[in-house]
Amino acid sequence: MDHEAAAVAATAALTAAHPHLKRVAAPHPALEGCDDVEWASVPGCPVDVPAVLRGLLDPDAAESAERVLVRVVMSGPMSVSAAMPAVVPHLLRLTADPSVPRRAELLVILLVAAALSAPTDPGNAWHLAIGGLEQDHPERARCRAAFAAGAVWVRRLLADEELLAGAGLDADDRQSLADAAGLRDA
Repeated sequence: MDHEAAAVAATAALTAAHPHLKRVAAPHPALEGCDDVEWASVPGCPVDVPAVLRGLLDPDAAESAERVLVRVVMSGPMSVSAAMPAVVPHLLRLTADPSVPRRAELLVILLVAAALSAPTDPGNAWHLAIGGLEQDHPERARCRAAFAAGAVWVRRLLADEELLAGAGLDADDRQSLADAAGLRDA
């Protein structure tokens, strides 16, 4: 099964188990604009991403929604999918909300996105072997742009010591998040 088919199947299973996620309820501020994204136009992206994101708010569905989200936003073990840049703004806001279940796990997803969206050093053979050429992965630049646009949320996350401790982030992890958002003084 290819990545796209796996993401679609996982999303379908989540919405079958939690059909209320398909219905648009009173929107959470973190999901503002989520239903306006043309998810179907994002390569390899299931159209039910809003349901997956709503699932992150539901204590009964949050763990399953988190697993599905990882399938949607990761195109492989060492690469973000084309959906990640569109998900980052919502994920930043969700993770910053103390009432959202599994915040520490969501922060780890953001950390992975930050690390994997870092520019590849073309002079470093190891970086090229792992990450490939920058021009072959436009989703990385779009992720960095999404982090930069959400820099205020990244600052909030970096100031949330309880969340950072719960996710087990060290100084390098914090710097990776700051770098992804273009924050030099964080």
